[in-house]
Amino acid sequence: MNRHVALLLLVVAYALTACSTSQPELLQLSTHVLQLQVGEVHILTAATSDKVIWQSEDTLVAQVLHGVVTAKQVGTTRIIAQAGKAQAVCQVFVSGAEGQTLALPAYLQLERDTTYLLQPASLYDIPLAWQSSDTLVATVNAEGLITTHQAGRTTLTVSNGFETASCYLAVKHRWGEYQLVWSDEFDAATLNTSNWNIEVNGNGGGNQELQYYTARPTNLRVENGILIIEAHKENYQGKRYTSARINTMNKQTFLYGKIEARIAFPSGGGTWPAFWMMGNDYSRVGWPACGEIDIIEHVGNQPNMITHALHYPYKSGGNCWSVQKTQNNIENQYHTYAIEWLQEEEYGRDVIRFLYDGQVQAVQSETLENMDNEYFWPFNKPNFILLNMAIGGSMGGQVNDQIFSQPIQMKVDWVRVYQRKEIE
Repeated sequence: MNRHVALLLLVVAYALTACSTSQPELLQLSTHVLQLQVGEVHILTAATSDKVIWQSEDTLVAQVLHGVVTAKQVGTTRIIAQAGKAQAVCQVFVSGAEGQTLALPAYLQLERDTTYLLQPASLYDIPLAWQSSDTLVATVNAEGLITTHQAGRTTLTVSNGFETASCYLAVKHRWGEYQLVWSDEFDAATLNTSNWNIEVNGNGGGNQELQYYTARPTNLRVENGILIIEAHKENYQGKRYTSARINTMNKQTFLYGKIEARIAFPSGGGTWPAFWMMGNDYSRVGWPACGEIDIIEHVGNQPNMITHALHYPYKSGGNCWSVQKTQNNIENQYHTYAIEWLQEEEYGRDVIRFLYDGQVQAVQSETLENMDNEYFWPFNKPNFILLNMAIGGSMGGQVNDQIFSQPIQMKVDWVRVYQRKEIE
């Protein structure tokens, strides 16, 4: 009986020994988890004197040679080390250059009432959680399917539990065609003062201008459907020249739209006519906080040049944003000068396009970083229109008095404002 027990114990011991030797031995690595950026190199070491065979399960993501791991592209793989019967595994996560394994487009623009599948550059086998910062604008489901609802801006965020990625989404307005909302055709016998204020002063417009602005018919009148602003060389109220300036402040103000005028500018050195706009809060916040849109400025000392400009706290005066364009036959000929002032047109940003006879000459928009910051972009509030002709000044330059041997006239055929309504 004792012999049988001993034999049984011997058999069991042998079986246990056989089982234990059939299992792979564990190999100790210098690390079992690696997080690398594309192009990064890391050396893995194994605690063994035996020869180690290294292998990557996905060589597109990472390669390994003699323990030297090289990250190739965003993704995940396993590095397997084998030394005799011992083995070990190192999990490798490869991210992009910014250090994120999740990557979304920085900006996205979609139409209303549409769907779009947003997929991160690297998914792994990790559940993702999605979120929209404004669900009234757009929602996103667990698969990354975006559904847009109304115009606006939102931030979409995806997370895998240990890192996040985000995408700025702008949903565009759906606009109808332009409709005429206001105009002055100057068809009456006199200037319509329900539309226009007539400025009377000699303060030089803040630009060292040399004229005195008057309301006299010699300087300001309507003739045969044309508004005429006429400059004269004469001593008046301490100034050497006279001219006129009118505005629609607190009478006709506009927020967005197409604003245009058909104008003929005079010729002659020292003339400085302009068609422009300022924020209707000018009397409260002052300039340049109110913002200034120079639809068109012409300087007689540069006869073939037109200037488009924006003035605001960040860029004003001599440091303003401006574009100059060379055009032929500007002086003494009618041309149409306009802006298209568009709400949230590009990635949720307001845009202003400057046009000459229907052709776009320049474009400026608010930056994505500084949206809704009036220091950088105050052009999201009602503006009024101005028409004037300065003489001399910081931009008008040297005056050639000989030009006044003939009438110096800025002629305006009409001013028109068009706006679009959003389609529901």
